[in-house]
Amino acid sequence: MTTTGILKRLCGNIAAGRFNWQKYCTPQLYFGWEICVTPLHCSYGQIGYTVHFPYTNIPEVEYDWEMGKLTIDGEKWKSYLWNE
Repeated sequence: MTTTGILKRLCGNIAAGRFNWQKYCTPQLYFGWEICVTPLHCSYGQIGYTVHFPYTNIPEVEYDWEMGKLTIDGEKWKSYLWNE
């Protein structure tokens, strides 16, 4: 699967509520790519998570469930993938 393919699949699954982020708090394979999730916290608790691709130059995917924002390198995920 290509870099764009894995990002599309990951973002699609997150947007649809099908991504079990807790499973990936330690590095695990996700469709053949190693990923690791770091929870996002603020002063009053967890507000989302960031998905990292260790040992690659694949950009991070961030999901802020409080704001309802899914981004790749700070850009809206659909815009980012459309420009790929």
